[in-house]
Amino acid sequence: MADKILSTGLDALLGDVAAPNKQSIKEIELNQIKPNRFQPRQSFDEQKINELSQSIAKHGILSPILVRETGAGGYELIAGERRLRAAQQAGLTKAPCMVDSAEDQLSLELALIENLQREDLNPIEEARGYDRLKREFSLTQDKIAEVTGKARSSVANSMRLLNLPTSVIDLLYSGDLEKGHAKILASMEPKEAEELAKKIVSLGMTVKDAASSNKPKTTKNKTKPKNRDLLNIEEELSETIGHKTQIDQQSASRGKISISYSSKDERESIISKLLKLKKN
Repeated sequence: MADKILSTGLDALLGDVAAPNKQSIKEIELNQIKPNRFQPRQSFDEQKINELSQSIAKHGILSPILVRETGAGGYELIAGERRLRAAQQAGLTKAPCMVDSAEDQLSLELALIENLQREDLNPIEEARGYDRLKREFSLTQDKIAEVTGKARSSVANSMRLLNLPTSVIDLLYSGDLEKGHAKILASMEPKEAEELAKKIVSLGMTVKDAASSNKPKTTKNKTKPKNRDLLNIEEELSETIGHKTQIDQQSASRGKISISYSSKDERESIISKLLKLKKN
């Protein structure tokens, strides 16, 4: 079923998103097709590829693989990597391909959209896909939501997962934690998120169990909730800087602003952006 997405052309894949110019379908040597460097999905279910390979060996490829020309007679995959892998495994040397002239940004958009519509990206692959659109092509969260057909809040919540500790990201990527767990962990402080993640895995906690264990304990000194204006400023800062930013307002004239990062590269990126602001 999933492999029929492209059978009616890019309109079926993209919905209301503008499609690139299409060319006629032609048979292409598989060894001429390079992997998509913008492929957001890095993990593939070998059992499903084996099943698809058997089907292709018997019935052939029912939906064309989407590629783009790279020059010198070569091609780069845009969508259909499982079909390509399965075809190679089945011993095919050629496959029907729809050749397009998509630019880098559109290639990433198409690869991301195809996987999102199938809903088979894990939460971290999805978040990294959005992040690449933002970093490499300077797209805002609103624009990312537009081209992928997702709600802006979904895009924002997904990208926040990249601020989680590396150990938690690894558990999400491997599938040891579910997407529902991710939403809970993303709202916590890094150390608390790490501790709860370990607890979820070791005890086999459901999303409901994890949510219950994360309910704030009643204390005498309750933290005053932030008003909507402050939350909007935090969100705007987070989007501008590209990292989760929090404002701790202690009084009308005192407080602190903190920026979260989960790797050395992210830290260096933040420092670089701040230094550029100083120069300006």
